[in-house]
Amino acid sequence: MMTLFWMFFVYCVVERLVEMIVSGRNQERMREKGFVESETALGMNSMVIMHTAWFVSLLVEALVFPRALSSGIRLLAAGIFIVAQGLRWWTLRTLGHFWNVSVLTNAGDEGAFVASGPYGFIRHPNYLVVIVELASLPLVAGAPLTAIVFSVLNGLLLRRRIGLEERSLFAIPGYQQVMSHKPRLIPRFRGLGVS
Repeated sequence: MMTLFWMFFVYCVVERLVEMIVSGRNQERMREKGFVESETALGMNSMVIMHTAWFVSLLVEALVFPRALSSGIRLLAAGIFIVAQGLRWWTLRTLGHFWNVSVLTNAGDEGAFVASGPYGFIRHPNYLVVIVELASLPLVAGAPLTAIVFSVLNGLLLRRRIGLEERSLFAIPGYQQVMSHKPRLIPRFRGLGVS
C-alpha cells in the first residue's frame, strides 16, 4: 500500500508545482483583461503554509508514526483520491484560463464566470477536490491524524476563502441568476432519492 501512497504523493507534489506555473500565467492574462485580485497576501500565505505543512505532516506521520489502518480503509481512501483527481482535471479543463490559485474577478464582465462542467452541479468543485484530497491521501498512508487536523484547518481557511470568492462572484452580472440555486460543495441528486 505504501507504493501506492508514494505514487500519489509524488503526483501531488508535481501537480502542485505545475499548478503554480499555470496559475501564474492565467493570473497575468486575467489582470491584463481587467480582473482584480480580491485575496489578501495574508490569505494567500495562509493557504500556502497550510498546504506545505500538510505535505510535511503527511510524510512525518506516514514514515515515523504510521497507524495500522485496515487495507479496506486504505483502498477506499485510494479510490476516493483517484475520483477526486478526475474531478480536479474536469474542473481545470472547464475553467481554462480562468483557473488560478487566488481570487481574481471582473465585476463588470457578464462572461467572467463559468457555469458548465462540474460548475453545472456545484459552485466550488475545486475546493471539494482539495477537501477530499487532504482527507483521503493521509488515510492511504496510515496517517489519520494528518487527515483530521488538516481537514479542520482547511475547513477554517475555506470558510473565509469561499465567502470572499462568493462576494466577488455574486457582484458579476448574471452570476446570481445562474449559480445561486446550486450548492457550494455537495451536489444534489434529484430523481435518485437524494437531495
